[in-house]
Amino acid sequence: MNKMPLAGIRIADFGWIYAVPHATAWLGAMGADVIRIESMRAPDLVRFLTGTDGIVGANRSGVFHSINTSRRSIVLNLAIPEAQQIAREIVAKSDIACENFTVGNLSKYNLGYEDLVKIKPDLIMLSGTPLGQDGPFARTVGFGPTTQAFAGLCHITGYPDSFPCGIGGTWPDFAVGTAMVFFLLAALHYRDRTGEGQYLDLSMAETVTTMMPEAMLDFLMNGRDQGPIGNRDEAMAPHGVFPVAGDDQWIAIAIASDTEFAKLCEVLSISSMATDPKFAKLVARLKNVEELEREVAARTRKFDRDGLVAKLRAHDLAAGPVYKTEEVLHDPAFVESGMLLKLKHSEVGERAVPGLPVSFSAIDLKYSGAPAIGENTDEVLRELLGYSADKIARLKEANVLF
Repeated sequence: MNKMPLAGIRIADFGWIYAVPHATAWLGAMGADVIRIESMRAPDLVRFLTGTDGIVGANRSGVFHSINTSRRSIVLNLAIPEAQQIAREIVAKSDIACENFTVGNLSKYNLGYEDLVKIKPDLIMLSGTPLGQDGPFARTVGFGPTTQAFAGLCHITGYPDSFPCGIGGTWPDFAVGTAMVFFLLAALHYRDRTGEGQYLDLSMAETVTTMMPEAMLDFLMNGRDQGPIGNRDEAMAPHGVFPVAGDDQWIAIAIASDTEFAKLCEVLSISSMATDPKFAKLVARLKNVEELEREVAARTRKFDRDGLVAKLRAHDLAAGPVYKTEEVLHDPAFVESGMLLKLKHSEVGERAVPGLPVSFSAIDLKYSGAPAIGENTDEVLRELLGYSADKIARLKEANVLF
């Protein structure tokens, strides 16, 4: 195997739920030794979100398996000072520590940055919270929907004359996790050049706000407050999803120019619309967008979805099927990309999970299945910290490892 870009880098991962585990999974795939520090007293909620074969358990969640690849797991009862000391010993042998708990939570266990930097002066530590470490709302507990709302995303999402909407799923956690990868790699590069570590205070809401530049720039430059416009676009028409033949079948179409609109009309056998003054030019189409969408939808309903996608693409038009999850996983392009991996898990066997959405020509990524909770406790204490079998047994009896 080719040398991994993060070989020799160790990460003490105190994170949970989605954002930090997603980030460290990517770093682990690139060769970092990720040690997930967990607790049976307060286990990661994701470990119990779903159950393999309908059986719920700490080691059976398919969601957990998908997010927590390429790492080891150690369980510590951080309420006990001796367990806190073990965590500090792991950090002392690590390059990075990361967490996404409520502000001040790790400091209660003497594991905040101010504690850890004393034992590891060049430590890189990342804390990801909904609203950062400072400010009047810093200690607010938050999840994806509240973060989206505070970031301003819900205000511009949804349909006109309706209520604000989030964008669904567990977004923005994974987008934030991806950003964390970038910031941590930047900090590592800085440390390699200067020898200095640093503390990264990441606000999830601010990260989301940076992902909606149009609304921000429109207000800052023009004083205009954008509202929701559904699937429409201010510079393209038609632009959205349209019904096709079958039950709940849809196609996405985006037309960027008058020439493209004429091609669309040709495919849909409505050539007269291409010369109609209400639709021939973009300005007119935007002015009459509701009628335009009704006319286009009336024609797309007559076509098979995949057949229409093929015809539109043959005319160099932007079009694609609106897939359900199962269809995504069975799409030939998705399957052939190799993004979906089959990894072994100690309790439930082989699982199909997503890998990194990139193929490196010079790097063989390193993947391993998600660990059972505490699966690597003995291994980490013995090999990394040099603990004897007797000492490990004593720590288990004293509920330090729990």
